[in-house]
Amino acid sequence: MEDELILQDINKSYGRDILMLRDVNLSLARGTKLSVLGPSGCGKTSLLRIIAGLESFDSGRILFNGRSLAQIPSHRRNFGYMFQDFALFPHMNVFENVAFGLKMKRRSGKDIVTRVDEMLELTGLEGYGRRSIYELSGGERQRVALA
Repeated sequence: MEDELILQDINKSYGRDILMLRDVNLSLARGTKLSVLGPSGCGKTSLLRIIAGLESFDSGRILFNGRSLAQIPSHRRNFGYMFQDFALFPHMNVFENVAFGLKMKRRSGKDIVTRVDEMLELTGLEGYGRRSIYELSGGERQRVALA
């Protein structure tokens, strides 16, 4: 079975007066990259935070591989989310920043090196591993956070 994320009739309101998301439906297959575009205040960030489990929703369903994510906490969902104000560890180089999550998951050293190298290549940062965060442009920093 191919991994699939499905959102069905997602609704989100703030208080009684502000309906932020109304009947949002979405289906994403494994490997799909998603960019959400729209004007300020239309619910883009709310939608992504809901998928990541960082924000609740009023009604609807979120399924991953047919399983509801309603009761799955954010740290167990294994989804990436690019914060608008991303945070990199200034005392770590590029490699160490990318490796941090893998180390927290207690991956083997060999697996960490392999995965970090793959992510740096995928984000166009191959060869940047030893660079300080301060040596990077804003876009490069964002790609490190994404990796």
